[in-house]
Amino acid sequence: MGPIDFGRVRVAMRATKKTNEEPKRFEMFIATRSSRKRKEVDVETQTTVEDFQHRQAADETEEEAFEALFGKEQPGRLRLYGRSVTKSDLKNHDEINEIKNQHKEEVSGLKDKLGHMEAK
Repeated sequence: MGPIDFGRVRVAMRATKKTNEEPKRFEMFIATRSSRKRKEVDVETQTTVEDFQHRQAADETEEEAFEALFGKEQPGRLRLYGRSVTKSDLKNHDEINEIKNQHKEEVSGLKDKLGHMEAK
């Protein structure tokens, strides 16, 4: 990736998605290993991608397939997330996003009710 850190890549990938959801770990793996000029990956990365797809076809979850290919994570860090990101950080982030989504739904529902009441 050169001087671009994983956090910036993650934010850019999140912005390209419609629902603004976090990119999967394997999507990050491919994005950080593709050439910016040619948009191609090298042979070793291509074989890893194929192995990952075969494992998913064999009914493994994405996390199981990722762990089988790259091994267990070291305590206190996660691959492809940058420095000082842990599993508990991600869990807290997911919980916060879920609460924000519930809040957005509740606010939009209340706005609809208010619009109906004003129309009457």
